[in-house]
Amino acid sequence: GHPNLDVFLEKTKEDLFKSIKKPLRYSNLCKEEWQAVRTLADDRNIVIKKADKGSAVVIWDRIDYIKEAEKQLSDKGTYKKVAFKEKLLIELVEKSNCFFKNLKVNGHITEKNLKYFTFKNKKASNLGKLYLLPKIHKRLDCVTGRPVISNCGAPAEKVSEFLDYHLKPIMQTGQSYIKDSNDFQQKVRQLSNIPKGALLVTADVVALYPSIPHHEGLLSLREALDKRVDKKISTDTLMKMSEFVLKNNFFEFDQKVYQQISGTAIGTKFAPPPMLVFF
Repeated sequence: GHPNLDVFLEKTKEDLFKSIKKPLRYSNLCKEEWQAVRTLADDRNIVIKKADKGSAVVIWDRIDYIKEAEKQLSDKGTYKKVAFKEKLLIELVEKSNCFFKNLKVNGHITEKNLKYFTFKNKKASNLGKLYLLPKIHKRLDCVTGRPVISNCGAPAEKVSEFLDYHLKPIMQTGQSYIKDSNDFQQKVRQLSNIPKGALLVTADVVALYPSIPHHEGLLSLREALDKRVDKKISTDTLMKMSEFVLKNNFFEFDQKVYQQISGTAIGTKFAPPPMLVFF
């Protein structure tokens, strides 16, 4: 080859390898700021959470945080404390895997789908984790929290994700469905024959997600599923999967295990469709 070209290629190769060794991300915090972040993260007397609304970061006294959570968990109509055994976790994982094996046998999902939705190890699952988002938009003293249950790795997580995909179309056709602010504005503009002097009002349901009784919620969901045009996956199959998610919401908080016995948890992907169908 040409000597000058060989030199150019060699130099280009050296420059490329040098650039790879450089850090891909740079911190915008100085050393002292990083130390302050680590000190806060290691402080067991506080809990750091993002605010329920807005972009604020909230530092919450741990004792107050636990008191607020325990206050909500004491609602015996929504939660109950359970003596959870590892054996039940394995049984729930097997049940979840069984749903997807049957869907594959009946030609509703592909081999690739089955691989994605299947728990590879029966002991790979874990309980959900409850945490609170502080509602500082309501008040700054005696702050209340929105309960969220992280279902990452929980036995019902994969079934919940599958249901979310298949139930979203039903949810989006409902009269009470609003996608975002722009969607709301368009629907308001489309209102006709509004009497002169009429007032447009809004209503807020307290603890909306936990307020839906399982039995009534499932009845509403079955009614909506029966109205589908595309019934490739049977209503009975989707109902069994929905009941599995609703009735097996086990989670941990402060080293105690609870089960949600009413409504659906904020944090599971399956939550919005049955809530909107019910209302």
